[in-house]
Amino acid sequence: MKKLMIAAAVAAMTGGVFADACSDPETASICRAWDVSMSLKSLGPKKTTCKVAAESACDDPTTDVVYYLDNVTRKIQGYLWVCEYECGKDFNIVLWDSKKKIAIIPVSYDAVNFDEVYVYGKKATKVAGTIAIAGTDLNGNDTIDVTASGLNGKMVRGSEDTDCYVKSLSGYVAGKLAYIAAQGKTAGGSAGGLCDDPVEPEPCEETTAKILALCDACCFEGWCDADDAESMLPTVGTWKMKYNKKVSKGNKTISSLVPAYAL
Repeated sequence: MKKLMIAAAVAAMTGGVFADACSDPETASICRAWDVSMSLKSLGPKKTTCKVAAESACDDPTTDVVYYLDNVTRKIQGYLWVCEYECGKDFNIVLWDSKKKIAIIPVSYDAVNFDEVYVYGKKATKVAGTIAIAGTDLNGNDTIDVTASGLNGKMVRGSEDTDCYVKSLSGYVAGKLAYIAAQGKTAGGSAGGLCDDPVEPEPCEETTAKILALCDACCFEGWCDADDAESMLPTVGTWKMKYNKKVSKGNKTISSLVPAYAL
């Protein structure tokens, strides 16, 4: 992965010279960075049991552990940044879930487009925007696909005619978010003994949660017979981006600012 300096990698917001990060030694770069956060209502697995019918008249019914889905709140954070800032340039992005310690979008370059961001108001200093944010994990699985919209944001006009950028913008998010599957039981672990070395437990495979399509809901008799949920499920919530002056001026690598699991 590229060792972008967030003074450069964070194509951030200050008009300084970051030769070691964004450009050749003789070239001045404008680097800008923003903190990004989302509070998303979505779905997550909950454990339950259900009865499994006996295979024959001689057998007793059994119970099975399954996972249904219920409301959860996910807190997402990360950075938007761009090197050699200019209007119309696509932004880099990284997003992660700090509570679950997983990447939502690992560091991704030129992934977010700001073409549908507008300036309005009497003095043309307010910002409105609709931004598509989508990404995959390191295995290529979809993790998020949302539209983030905001009104009444703020903009900054720099010293150059082309140096106009968003200072802050916030609003609402809607779309899909990959749910985090429940881990099965751990197996194979032991404390060891006089003659045996300890054995580290190994987690079983993730357990897919169950869900019902609307038209099947009238026939619901238990979660054992329900369909497996798709990995991407509906999500709604709020979001905001805010200019980070310190990160924009700094000379830290993106890897020093982002958890290792989000790289």
